[in-house]
Amino acid sequence: MADKNQREKRRDDYTPPPRSRSDLAREREWERERQRAALPPLPQRRLIATVLAIAALCGGGFLFFLLPSQERVADLREHGVLVLAEVTSVTTNKYGEVGNVGVRFSGPGGQVETELVEWGGKLPDGLRQGAQVPVTYAPEDPNLVMTTAWVQDPPGMTLPMIIALLLAPLALLAGVLMTVRRRKLLKEYARLAPA
Repeated sequence: MADKNQREKRRDDYTPPPRSRSDLAREREWERERQRAALPPLPQRRLIATVLAIAALCGGGFLFFLLPSQERVADLREHGVLVLAEVTSVTTNKYGEVGNVGVRFSGPGGQVETELVEWGGKLPDGLRQGAQVPVTYAPEDPNLVMTTAWVQDPPGMTLPMIIALLLAPLALLAGVLMTVRRRKLLKEYARLAPA
């Protein structure tokens, strides 16, 4: 019985032998690899560049719809001639939205038949074939013609302008957040890199 107590006592006093430096280094390396494998994947540079390019395109799209329209309106306000035109044709797409609106009016060189110019990607609603509508045209280019109501008080924002204006900052924010996340993850990868 004394022999059994001595065996139990020896088991309680057991301390493992000291581990070698190579074993400790290997365990640290395994731990680093485990932490490294748990890190999320890096956002790729080309994805970040694509998102930032989309932001730039949306911002450019907004300016594409806004600036030429404002320039046309300013030009027609300054040099435009007011006449009464007859609506010759109105096309609509499958969703019922107005497509092209053809008008006919007396211009500087005789009868002019053309289409109304859009404002920011939008054409006026409520026009029907045969209706008389006041329009303003540029004398040097009678094909540049808008309804007088739009020349005097153009619409504030059109649907294409709103979409571009909303998407530009969202895409820019997404690109910036992905860039920040990539930098943080690169620092973590560098910290966990093998020595």
